[in-house]
Amino acid sequence: MKQFRYIARKKDGSLVDGWMNEASEEEARKNLSRRQLNIVLLKQEDRSVTYKISRESLMTTLRELATLRSSGMAIDACLFLLTDTSDDKNVYRVFKRLYDDVSSGMSFSDAVAAQPDAFPFYVSSMLRLGEANGNMSEALLSVAERIEREENLVSEVKSALTYPAFLIFICVAVVFFLFSYVIPNFESMVSDDSQQGALVRLLGWARFFNENATFIYGLLIVAVGVLFHLYRQGVLQSQLMSLMARLPFLKDLVSSWHIVNFSSSMQKLLESKVEITEAVEITLSNVSDSNMSRKLNRVVGMIKEGHTLGGALEQQNIFPPMVIRLVKSGEAGASLPKSFKEINNLYERRLTRGIKRALSILEPAIIMIMGLLVGSIMVVLISGIISVNDIGW
Repeated sequence: MKQFRYIARKKDGSLVDGWMNEASEEEARKNLSRRQLNIVLLKQEDRSVTYKISRESLMTTLRELATLRSSGMAIDACLFLLTDTSDDKNVYRVFKRLYDDVSSGMSFSDAVAAQPDAFPFYVSSMLRLGEANGNMSEALLSVAERIEREENLVSEVKSALTYPAFLIFICVAVVFFLFSYVIPNFESMVSDDSQQGALVRLLGWARFFNENATFIYGLLIVAVGVLFHLYRQGVLQSQLMSLMARLPFLKDLVSSWHIVNFSSSMQKLLESKVEITEAVEITLSNVSDSNMSRKLNRVVGMIKEGHTLGGALEQQNIFPPMVIRLVKSGEAGASLPKSFKEINNLYERRLTRGIKRALSILEPAIIMIMGLLVGSIMVVLISGIISVNDIGW
């Protein structure tokens, strides 16, 4: 399918503009003609520029859309009203594209799928089921609720890490300040053949730092830029998760994080009447751990061969025995969504407790490292001053 931008005139003389997906320009012209629009401009363009919406804005907009849809308005009219009243530029751009795509004949779920940067991976599948069963407003509310739960969990983790990150920043800033302004002032007090080896080395490091300050700061800026880019791509989070999973005191925390994400996704998808195989495949697309991803791929294959979900998960040894037992009991009682809800609630509490426990260790450790680092520098400086004074005496 090719993308075309059009400007056309309605019967009342007003102009409309938008985008449409068609196999050829001829098909695009026919589509506009069927809609009784007189073409002013029709041009094939690459609409590769993408926009992102904050989770909070997305939640609010989806709830508004659900309210409008439940009132009986057609989906294209709902989208038009949202774009017409939105003050957020990115919300306007994203939902304007949705309106254009839906107006050109694309289904709402496909239009959402065409903007993967704006919507989470599972949204289009849940909306597709809403289209199939005629209950789009409920599907939109389910999506908004899931996004809200995810956002609350991520916000909790970010809030917990804010103070340790601040401590690390202060530590680095203090060390840079000492090497830039404090330590060089002691250089005139010590000769190169001084017996104070530690102080001489410290002064040498400070001299090197100041002589190459431009390069070091430039390298630091590039490193921050690369890390930010990797963060935007999701690579940094994946690597950090892999590293944390290897640390004994963080292994259970990472495991709880994966279980919460998996169970939350499965609960919402199964409540929306998604088939188990498709639900696992959709959930799989958002798994960052490569080992878990491979095992879930095998689970999908085993389910297609006739295995139960609980049996397949047990054979692949992905989750703890408690999770497997709850999944099996849910399958036996035909209440799998309820079982995944129980799993999610249980491990979400464990995750919260684990984060607090990890922070109770992390914060004192960072303070101790800061104290040792800055304290060692000050001890070397003070010892050097005392020695110089003794020699002078």
